[in-house]
Amino acid sequence: MKHYLKILSVPLLLLVLYISLWLVWEIFGFPSVERLTEIVGVWFDKYGIPTLLIGSFLEGILLIGGYFPGVFVICLGVILADSPLGASLAVLIGTIGLLGAHVTNYFLGKYGWYKLLVKFGMSNAVEQSRQKLEKRGPLAIFLSYWLPSIGALTNTAAGIIQMPFKKFFAYSLVSSIFWYSLAGFIIYNMGTEALEIAGGGSGNWIVFTIIAIWILVLLFLDYRERQLLVD
Repeated sequence: MKHYLKILSVPLLLLVLYISLWLVWEIFGFPSVERLTEIVGVWFDKYGIPTLLIGSFLEGILLIGGYFPGVFVICLGVILADSPLGASLAVLIGTIGLLGAHVTNYFLGKYGWYKLLVKFGMSNAVEQSRQKLEKRGPLAIFLSYWLPSIGALTNTAAGIIQMPFKKFFAYSLVSSIFWYSLAGFIIYNMGTEALEIAGGGSGNWIVFTIIAIWILVLLFLDYRERQLLVD
């Protein structure tokens, strides 16, 4: 049992965090996705760029971001822009906000959850995870940034396993520019239809699904390693 707890320590910790917030959100009756969408829309219409920056930052923060559907803040900013230049500015500001969130998640993982795992005697598991993420770092980060709430998991995990910050930031910068520029281009050409797609509100279930796949992959890799040792 301890063996599997060590292997799955990072995804299980993130799963517990997400479930905890979900329960708190339901128990205290916090705003629904639809209501949050209305609130952000009003703020953006009233305050413009500052709301875009703050909103995109919040959208990328671990746990909070799950309640913002898709790249919603950038989507809203591009749709409300009155010119290609305005849309480009919205993408730039949104990317800066999300990148700031990715960095924040990293440090929360590094100085918060990392200490918790070490306290529970999981330092060896953390070190193994660090070595694996260092090998697959560019691909793991790149493939997760298409959705900010999923990217938040990778950010936090990178911090938890003490991935070198310079490498993390370089991977994050390239991935952010690619995905959010691509999203801005698609949204600008789709118009208001993109807002309907981004407003699907399935962020939490996507996160739970990704964590489940993550756990299954780790179990499969562990099984293969054991088989190779037997052979």
